Amino acid sequence: MPVRLSAKLLRCALSVLLLATTGLWGCGRGGAPGPQPSPPPTADGGTGQEPGGEPAPPESVVGDWLEYLTLEEKLGQLVWVGLPGTELTAEAGQLLAEGKAGGCIFFGRQGSDPETLRRLTADLQRAATARDRATPGLVIAVDHEGGLVQRFGPPFTQWPASMALGATGSAEYAEQVGRAMARELRAVGVNMNLAPVADVNNNPANPVIGTRSFGADPGLVARLTAAFIQGLQAEGVGAAAKHFPGHGDTEVDSHFALPVIPHDRQRLDQVELVPFRAAVTAGSDAIMAGHILFPAVAQDGRPASLSADMLTGLLKGELGYEGVVITDAMDGMAAITATYGVEEGLVLAIQAGADVVLIPGSFGREDALYGVLLQAVRDGRIPESRIEDAAARVLALKEKSGLLPPLPDAAGGEHTRTAQIVAGAPPGAPTGGPTGGDDPIGAPVHQELADRVGADALTLVRNAHLPLAPNPDDLILVIGPAHANRHDRGDGVVTALGASIKELHPNTREITLERSPSALAVAAARQMAAEAAVVVYAVSDGHEYPEHVSLMGELVAGGRPVVVVGLGMPRELTAVPEIATYIAAYGDGDAHLKGVGPLLFGRAEPRGRLPVAIPGLYAAGHGLDLH
Repeated sequence: MPVRLSAKLLRCALSVLLLATTGLWGCGRGGAPGPQPSPPPTADGGTGQEPGGEPAPPESVVGDWLEYLTLEEKLGQLVWVGLPGTELTAEAGQLLAEGKAGGCIFFGRQGSDPETLRRLTADLQRAATARDRATPGLVIAVDHEGGLVQRFGPPFTQWPASMALGATGSAEYAEQVGRAMARELRAVGVNMNLAPVADVNNNPANPVIGTRSFGADPGLVARLTAAFIQGLQAEGVGAAAKHFPGHGDTEVDSHFALPVIPHDRQRLDQVELVPFRAAVTAGSDAIMAGHILFPAVAQDGRPASLSADMLTGLLKGELGYEGVVITDAMDGMAAITATYGVEEGLVLAIQAGADVVLIPGSFGREDALYGVLLQAVRDGRIPESRIEDAAARVLALKEKSGLLPPLPDAAGGEHTRTAQIVAGAPPGAPTGGPTGGDDPIGAPVHQELADRVGADALTLVRNAHLPLAPNPDDLILVIGPAHANRHDRGDGVVTALGASIKELHPNTREITLERSPSALAVAAARQMAAEAAVVVYAVSDGHEYPEHVSLMGELVAGGRPVVVVGLGMPRELTAVPEIATYIAAYGDGDAHLKGVGPLLFGRAEPRGRLPVAIPGLYAAGHGLDLH
């Protein structure tokens, strides 16, 4: 059991630790330099600068907060909740008023309207801090990875999937995307991004990670993970690398069952842990533990999120991680709910070393779940020292994020040292737009960056027909994805893919097919293809759908040029090896599609390289040039 320090010793230890690791104010534990507060004046009117002109770093107030907060309030910092919609509910307001939640997780149900989000984050922060006692502001987080998992839709910039960044191989792009994402999130009061995905995706049968991963090479994933973290945190948004110790080599989705990865410790060190070591070195504000069982390490037989061997022994001990360890959702994933139950899972997670437990879908039950944890502390199942350590980590994160308001002193006034450190803006206030400066949400410079990444990711895997040189009268038929963003232009094209081709060849028509199309839709596509000189067939994970496999094979066998564009994991060639020209795009958003037209006609070079292998055909790193 950990030795419990006195408040004074703990405060001193935390101050030394937090300031020694490159400073929580400014660089952020290894992150890129951020805005530095002006040094507060000293009692003699000086600037508080050290010899040589450098400002003295502010002293941490985490120890003061640990002395001030009650046990019940410290426990509340460890519980982060969700909301059912776009309003602060009475239940959530009461939870915050009683200091029983330290953070809130947003999902698609909160919508994407910036003004609604600004109002909601402001309401949450007011509710958290409008008590008769000083209370830390809230961490407000969202899954904003890009690609398949990006909770905020337009007008927010729609970013390419992480695998597209992997295909570019560019750490500079990863950092730039992280910075741009952070600016848009901060503009609506969101101060943590539950990203990046640091999983090494080396299992073709993985049902849940896919293009959310940067790729299959541990070194590539580590490099881009670190750059993405640095970009986010340089702009004032916390990162949460996930899903420790790695969800890439699984064949089970933890939403539905408990994945088990049977590899030995040597393999874990060589593959899965490589990006998480990079995340630790980069100073990621948080690391999310996955609901994944690694028997070679977890001698207690529990998934990582509930395993002291994994969280306290490996992550905090051996890897030396000093930030906040958060769990994946505890209340909506069968890996926990079907095996342990939510209540017991929460207790086991904090026992094991989790500093924050996420219960984003337990609407109306949060108070009862908080009560389960409090009773476990009172019963001695969770040592108070564990709550003290976890609360200290959460408070250190909030100190860095400007979420600690001034503490009252013994006479009822503001605690002088705390008041000097805290910035003038209210905790968690949105930045940009109505609150100051230009609104970054959907800014043209961000959209240009997204489009550039998407175009540079395009990977020419196999080529027999490019560049295209059709006669003006030749019809190009585009078979696009029905689930892509639709552009109702009224000129025979539907998606950004069709538009990118029609701009260079006016005689272009586009139809769309669902992921699992009807027989009638397939027949219509077959009939239109019979009239075309060239078919461009774009499909998401087409190798998984018999209707697409059959139609692709039939069209290729027909003799006309067929260019297949893979919009998910690049596996279509494994199902239809006869495909002669294949482009991997890694997503079906506009940023993935806009660059296809110029590539087809030789107006742009394919710069991407496969970040994952195509089993039995091409290794990771493969890619062709056009000229």
